[in-house]
Amino acid sequence: MKILILVATLLIAGIALTVSLPTFQAPSINKTQAANYLINQDSLSSPLDMKDFLLITPTPSDSTFTLRLGLYSQLQQAVTEAKAINAPSKTVIIKVTDKNREWYLVLLGQYATLSQAEQQRRWLQNNQTSATLMLLPAGLTL
Repeated sequence: MKILILVATLLIAGIALTVSLPTFQAPSINKTQAANYLINQDSLSSPLDMKDFLLITPTPSDSTFTLRLGLYSQLQQAVTEAKAINAPSKTVIIKVTDKNREWYLVLLGQYATLSQAEQQRRWLQNNQTSATLMLLPAGLTL
């Protein structure tokens, strides 16, 4: 008899606790943050050379430009920053090498002229985001 009372008490307590639990809600994903950057997968396996991104004087007439919003030693650092940046378009993360070290660039935009890139850089600066003008290597599109 005591065992039956104990089992019934435990069963009632279990049901009461189950009913009083809050309903499970899956974590929501902020789609705008999840979609505001891309990772260049080709560069992960074959990193590009950093010197190909550096501005040279005079710039070749067929140059295309981009803006570097960050430079990081770890991919996760670049991803974290790319998610946090409030940019007018998607940022792209590209892996590069420089003097036998690997880096991850967070880049924004592809600009046909230096003046277009400079105009976008000023807009970002006015919105509290620093950016560095860079060349976009031939054959690379963002």
